Amino acid sequence: YSPTFEQHIEDLKRVFEALRSANLTLKTFKCHFCRRETKYLAYIITSDCVKPDPDLVKSVVNFPRPRTIRDVQSFLGLTGYYHRFIQNYARIAEPLIRQLRFTVTGNHHLRWSNECTEAFKTLKKKLTTAPIMNTPNFEQPFILEVDAFEYGLSAILTQEYDDKKYVIAYASRTLSAIERRYGAIEREALTIVWATKHFRVYIETSKILIRSDCKALQWLRNTKDVTGRLAR
Repeated sequence: YSPTFEQHIEDLKRVFEALRSANLTLKTFKCHFCRRETKYLAYIITSDCVKPDPDLVKSVVNFPRPRTIRDVQSFLGLTGYYHRFIQNYARIAEPLIRQLRFTVTGNHHLRWSNECTEAFKTLKKKLTTAPIMNTPNFEQPFILEVDAFEYGLSAILTQEYDDKKYVIAYASRTLSAIERRYGAIEREALTIVWATKHFRVYIETSKILIRSDCKALQWLRNTKDVTGRLAR
């Protein structure tokens, strides 16, 4: 994204020169120039933010109540694509995700419950009111806020500067059956490892501050002889 229109023209010239030297051509009907925002892979992208494509959000809002496992898979596929906009997505979606564990046949009827209804409605509401994600500023440090709960992990990647807090992305996932047996310290440590890997493309070359509400991690920080799963 060019900071000014004049710079944009210069950038386009360099792109065209590179294409010409490589003997490559473009289809004009697929090209869009000099736009303040553009639609790409079901996202609306501007110079300073990323937001969901309203057309795909509309398809989520109009999605009928699932009747089969395949319906649940389709709904989770739609909402899961925008999970970075929904804080604690895995926690909210857990009742629906649980349905997928009950049966292996896509047309099998569901064990629908009030929890499923609440999750279904909440995901729709969260997506229609989803916050706009800011593009990262690599000149500023990142803040990774992590949390572990009974059956999942969650993380928020943010930045704080100019007296403002900028949300870059949300992330979450459910725990496996084995991971659910972990103790509190192990789950919190797992969250940090998972979150840093998940957001690696952002934080690999930047300063990062990790925030957690688990005081037990202070014990891990001050322990020299860590063994077993915590060491791994």
